[in-house]
Amino acid sequence: MVESCEEYTDGCSVDSYEDFESPSPSSSSEESANEDEPDASSISGPSGSKKRKNDSQPRSTGGKQRKKNKKQNDSLNNNEMEELTTWIFSVQEAAQVEAEIRPQVAGSPRVKRFSGTERFAQHMLSEEQKANFQLLIAGFCRKFSTLVSECSQLPDKKNRKAAFSAAWMKLLSNFRSGKSSQERLIVERLLVGQQFNIEVVHAVISIVHELVYTCVHSHIQGRKMSDTTLDTRTSRLCAESDETLYRYCGAALHRITKLRRETLQEKKGRGKVSSERKRIMELELDLLQDLTMEDKSFLSISLQNLDEGSLVFPIPELLPFLRHVDDNIREFTCDSNLKKFPTKFLEMCRSSVLNNEELEVDFSLLIAALSSAKVDFNSEVVHGLFKALVSKLANTRINEFMNAKVERDLKKEGKVVDADKMLRPKLKSHTLSTKRK
Repeated sequence: MVESCEEYTDGCSVDSYEDFESPSPSSSSEESANEDEPDASSISGPSGSKKRKNDSQPRSTGGKQRKKNKKQNDSLNNNEMEELTTWIFSVQEAAQVEAEIRPQVAGSPRVKRFSGTERFAQHMLSEEQKANFQLLIAGFCRKFSTLVSECSQLPDKKNRKAAFSAAWMKLLSNFRSGKSSQERLIVERLLVGQQFNIEVVHAVISIVHELVYTCVHSHIQGRKMSDTTLDTRTSRLCAESDETLYRYCGAALHRITKLRRETLQEKKGRGKVSSERKRIMELELDLLQDLTMEDKSFLSISLQNLDEGSLVFPIPELLPFLRHVDDNIREFTCDSNLKKFPTKFLEMCRSSVLNNEELEVDFSLLIAALSSAKVDFNSEVVHGLFKALVSKLANTRINEFMNAKVERDLKKEGKVVDADKMLRPKLKSHTLSTKRK
């Protein structure tokens, strides 16, 4: 029985989360059985075998500046850490963990594999031992909270996760027979008047130890997700109306057409292009002409009023494609992705639609069906036009998202939020300020 229960003494393997969310305890309780009370500070320092860099060697000022300016977006401040540890330590959290773990222990395949472990688990979960089991879970939660608080104060930030992992694993050794710890006293209360193998008891306790970690970990993740949802519930782009998509696409078509016409006319500042590129641009202009609306009589009143300056609008057949593009942009453009990829967010948002093969195929089929020009829908012309159009649509929506985020951040800080800096508001404000002078 001793050999058959060895596998239960292994540490738990869990998923990762922020500052203390990825300790991956891998050492077994057998290796830590001779350790005393968990001490997070005992492993906070770097290994003595590592050589220190020569202080006389010049260090890169650029690298030092990058380290200085690097932000720890996922780290918690002192108040947040204190709130988190207090919540884990609370009676309500311990009761919730106990309620979730109880059926998991009873139904664990590792418990049911051997009759000894199953019998001890049934005894531990019985109504007579309910108070002792609740005390055991409360002790685990208390120690989890204490270790998180201790490890958060370690100066070596890189090894905080490892410090928590090692300290949590060392806690399991306190349940061994012969220990004078509070944890062992709880186990002794469970064993009053009972005869169970030492390894059987430790095997079941190690399973509870793992389940507590996993349960608290999932609760912390859920708490963070709920906080993020409440904080960023308006951070995701909403679906735009058909009128807005008409305006966005019309502006994109106008800019694309203007760029190609001015380039072909060799206007100043546009640069020179090869004869092959000129031929492609001429074909692109033909396709753009087919995608531009000629009859605007069926437009809505608001768009007709907006069309006093002879604006460009896309043909109605292009609207389903525009809706599909907008849906793909909105799917990736959100605060959670901005937090995950702070330096690559803009490029990844654009790449998510530019490299979407389904969108490109839809666009190619649309061109083949609507275009009067004889152009292969798999040609470089269609591909280049797709990249140009989708890129401008993505930039418009991404800028809208980033501007909204700046406004939200300013409101949270209690600062003044600037009005939208569009051309017409700028001209109007300039005119008013000029008159006041």
